[in-house]
Amino acid sequence: MSGRSDAGETLVEVLVTVVILGLAGVAVAGGLALSARASDMHRKETTGGAYVRSFAEAIQEYVGADHYRDCAGADFYTAKVTLALPSGFTASQDKALSVGPTGAAATCTTDPGIQRVTLHVASSDGRATESLTVLLRKPCDPSVAACTA
Repeated sequence: MSGRSDAGETLVEVLVTVVILGLAGVAVAGGLALSARASDMHRKETTGGAYVRSFAEAIQEYVGADHYRDCAGADFYTAKVTLALPSGFTASQDKALSVGPTGAAATCTTDPGIQRVTLHVASSDGRATESLTVLLRKPCDPSVAACTA
């Protein structure tokens, strides 16, 4: 009888097992990290989408209260409305573009009372930016016959 036993594992077998388990652990950890980043990004996109719609509604109410501004500059409406954004988010508004009766862009000197405005809500880490383009209409004066028709 020899001093060696055939029932045990060799050093090579143990090393191969440790390498395989290590690679599996790294793959699982990487998958969990990717899942956490994707979840964070989706949460921020959802939050940004909800707040950009709230931003549009706040501007609609502001303009509806007879505060329409011909050729409104960038962030004009942003500065006029109150929007309680969660921390880590910012809101902005592009320069308003006048829209003519045919839907084509009009010049600022002939603003017909309709503007196309693009609103943005973005996370500070850059993972989510939500945009919404809205049309703003100048409130109609009830003393004008076309408004009551």
